[in-house]
Amino acid sequence: RTIEVKGDKLLLNGKPIYLTGFGRHEDFPITGRGYIPAVIIKDYSLMNWIGANSFRTSHYPYSEQMMDLADRLGFLVIDEIPAVGLTFKKDVIDRQLELCNQYIEELIKRDKNHPSVIMWSLANEPHNSLKSGGFFRTLYDRTKDLDSTRPVTVVNMMGVKEKAFEFCDVLCINRYYGWYLQPGNLDEACELLSKEMDKLYEKHRKPIILSEFGADTIPGWHSQPPEMFSEEYQTEFIKKYIEVCRSKPYVIGEHVWNMCDFKTSQGITRMGSMNYKGVFTRDRRP
Repeated sequence: RTIEVKGDKLLLNGKPIYLTGFGRHEDFPITGRGYIPAVIIKDYSLMNWIGANSFRTSHYPYSEQMMDLADRLGFLVIDEIPAVGLTFKKDVIDRQLELCNQYIEELIKRDKNHPSVIMWSLANEPHNSLKSGGFFRTLYDRTKDLDSTRPVTVVNMMGVKEKAFEFCDVLCINRYYGWYLQPGNLDEACELLSKEMDKLYEKHRKPIILSEFGADTIPGWHSQPPEMFSEEYQTEFIKKYIEVCRSKPYVIGEHVWNMCDFKTSQGITRMGSMNYKGVFTRDRRP
């Protein structure tokens, strides 16, 4: 199996591939992030049923059993180290780099022989900083030294300001226009998403993956016309975002956030300490 970036395309065995699927969490009622073989089987069954071909191990390495089944079932995996919201502050940046180097070394050692793994992700939503460019350049070079056969990415929330995009092979972006920004206005949300993607591509000329997008939904709540938190709004949100992605020849995939509802910390935006952006409920119902 070969995987490579050529121009604005991702090639699997020399042929262009378009990624469809999810960002995920290893989470389930009662057990939380505990290991449950039956849930792993169920999750793959649901992804296959809905037509997904890929997922990202957001935001940490997944169980070895999960990776083994990805190989067996033919799913494609963006494999991510546990580096979320890096700040690059002076008193922690050296330790952060030391740990991230350790994480990627251990992850590649464990997963390099999985044909399902098509890309390494070095971080999720790092903060913007003058120091981030050098940080990620060092980490990128180390990753390429360990494995030159796979593309490397950083999952971003800073748009055209992201310094790591200057050398990463694929640009992954998380966007929530129509939810956290421009709430309820999907037409404006899609216009902003489209313009930002075009600016990113014009600047970097690299393929783009929309690695997170979604809307919280209260299961069973309906509204017409679609209103935020209704199942109809979530449906329209995802549909319109996908339409934008597939209108861009340089976009090589989209991953809905999230596959399933999952437990979170408490907060005024988290009813019941839950993130309800799942396409499936926490107990795996549509």
